[in-house]
Amino acid sequence: MNILFVIAMKKEANEIIKHYNLEKQKENFYKKNNISLIITDVGRNNVTKTLLELTKTYNMEDSIIINIGLVGSNNLNIGSIIEINKNYGYHFDLTPFGDKLYHTTNSPYKLNTINELKQIDCYTSDGFVQQTDIKETCVFDMELNAITLFPHKKLHSIKIVSDTLDASKYNEFNYDKSIQESLKISDKIISSYQK
Repeated sequence: MNILFVIAMKKEANEIIKHYNLEKQKENFYKKNNISLIITDVGRNNVTKTLLELTKTYNMEDSIIINIGLVGSNNLNIGSIIEINKNYGYHFDLTPFGDKLYHTTNSPYKLNTINELKQIDCYTSDGFVQQTDIKETCVFDMELNAITLFPHKKLHSIKIVSDTLDASKYNEFNYDKSIQESLKISDKIISSYQK
């Protein structure tokens, strides 16, 4: 069983690299035994480019992907840590063409969960979401929908709410505490596949 962490930013990756004692193999790729980590940079295009390059040397098809990252939310409190239940593309309003709003490839995509946290749906956008008509509690990121398009055995996503639509409480966000809590969940995900 191979575990692949797909992480957007170096800041998000640092504690994961340290926690699992991963060693740098090449630019933005770290590994130790059966656990690897790739830093993609922010946004769907960067994820696509980076993971396409990775597929040349790494068998993603046999991997359990764990995505950990920061998100914004319409209703959740800053610092909330959640598991993603379903992911939607949030790129285009296609209703004028008779399609469902926000319908994109692999949308909705049901992720794997271990039921340790509140499960929330995630909408992947091409930029920061500052307003929305979505009423049910959800989160917004810029990478997950692109990750779903790549081959994998299982896909888990742990998200940390760092900001809200009004961005008024961002300065209250404690990243260090949140990432440590997220690592406890990733440990449980990994151990669930080692039984």
